[in-house]
Amino acid sequence: MRRRETLDIPVTPANIKYAGRLRAEVQNAIERGTFSYEAFFPNSKFAKLTASPTQKRHLVNDLIDAYIDVARKAKAMSPSTIVTYVKWARSRLKPHFATKYIDEVTTQDLRAWIAELAAELAGKSVRNCVGLTSSIFNRAIEDGLIKSNPLAPIKLRTMLPKKKASEDDKVDPFNADDIAAILGACDRPHERAMFQFAFSTGLRTGELIALKWRHIDWTNGSIHIEDNIVSGEVGTVEKDTKTDSERDVPMLPAARAALESMRPMTSLLKNGDYIFTPDGINRWRHDYQIRARWTIALRKAKVRYRNPYQTRHTFASTLLMNGEPELLVAKLLGHTTVEMVRRHYGKYIKQPGGIQLRGAYLEFGAGSGQSEQRKAG
Repeated sequence: MRRRETLDIPVTPANIKYAGRLRAEVQNAIERGTFSYEAFFPNSKFAKLTASPTQKRHLVNDLIDAYIDVARKAKAMSPSTIVTYVKWARSRLKPHFATKYIDEVTTQDLRAWIAELAAELAGKSVRNCVGLTSSIFNRAIEDGLIKSNPLAPIKLRTMLPKKKASEDDKVDPFNADDIAAILGACDRPHERAMFQFAFSTGLRTGELIALKWRHIDWTNGSIHIEDNIVSGEVGTVEKDTKTDSERDVPMLPAARAALESMRPMTSLLKNGDYIFTPDGINRWRHDYQIRARWTIALRKAKVRYRNPYQTRHTFASTLLMNGEPELLVAKLLGHTTVEMVRRHYGKYIKQPGGIQLRGAYLEFGAGSGQSEQRKAG
């Protein structure tokens, strides 16, 4: 049956072309037997009259909101992850999929969308955005709304440039002269102490902000790491460490000196008080504040800029170059395995006294025959 529908858009050359493409999509869907009047024309009176009363379809927009809301209430994700999901949903998912039903999104739609993302965003951002989208489709499968994930056939690696290390991932440590210059350029004693402590402990910035006096074991010379500060939807929040595990870091001389210098600067030395503060009472609100002070210090020190995370890389690479075991360094950084250490710091891993093999391995050369003769004799 031939029907006519009016599109609620201005009559322009571009919109006329759009209408032509829409008509072609309708004809293609009819040929494939997948046409849904309500899906193509949700505001049509005819669609509402002919729609099955038992048919329940779900807009992608609603499923996005439901997925994030469940994650928020269940507290199964970091607050910073929730913030990231909300951002991607608002800026990238909803503008493209909000008015579509979950069962009408095709692999072709998604491939075209990913191509648009890849033209505007870094590869890491595209992967994060597509990862959220895939999770929403997988949830729809669990709920019986669709039978398969239309993202599954897409090989993301074929659509994105080769992944490059981000600034935080790239290991570019400071040397001893750099460190001395940076600390010497700090006008404020509490900032100097904080940066010195960061260099000598390898703490993440959020862990540094969350550190309290009760975490310091002066007797045994150790620092207990159990809290982290991350960005939430309504400011920063305090939570467990990034890997949800606690650890102890030895109090190296530079770290002890930094702590000792902070004691008289803190007005209320109670167990719950934060150690590194901008005013002696309140903790730093966000790592952006620390980054701003860090930038000023490096500029004054005339040291090539690297972000504050490089204090962590400097700590790890220095320990490895001095022959500390990989597993020990991994534990001090808060990693559960040595894989991250090997991946990031492989070229810094040294053995005390150089590389030393246990065997002679004569079988690899001409001496193998002589070895066999000696055995026979």
